[in-house]
Amino acid sequence: MAHAVDVRIRNDISDMGIVRDTLDNLAREFRIPGRALAQLQVALDEAVSNVIKYSWDDGGQHEFLVRITVQPDRVDLEIFDDGREFDPVTTLLPHHAPQGRRPRPGGLGIHLINKLVDRFAYERIDGRNHTTLSKTCEVGIAVQRSEK
Repeated sequence: MAHAVDVRIRNDISDMGIVRDTLDNLAREFRIPGRALAQLQVALDEAVSNVIKYSWDDGGQHEFLVRITVQPDRVDLEIFDDGREFDPVTTLLPHHAPQGRRPRPGGLGIHLINKLVDRFAYERIDGRNHTTLSKTCEVGIAVQRSEK
């Protein structure tokens, strides 16, 4: 049975801690393996920081949604934002520069995400970016909570 938690945050780097804490709490509750958790944490940090830094040009305050879903065989991280259209999946790999020259910036974080997760997908739906990161792992069964 899947367990999903939605977290709304502002496009402010200080809000990244809210998403990190939510993932950590779910990892404890559902016994997400340590290696998978570490990979998810880095991938989530990269993806969320990219949204915060690059999605909006107006300098204003915006909100976006991060959904963390724990499945018996994987963890899905979904990011929904109304920023400018950007497909990270089709972004080129970081540029290599000749010896002694600096490479052009960009793409390294996305390349890292691609290496850390098992599925990296993107869709533009109704003017919103929907990015999905999935990590396959065996997740422990949480103690059932009684419904009152």
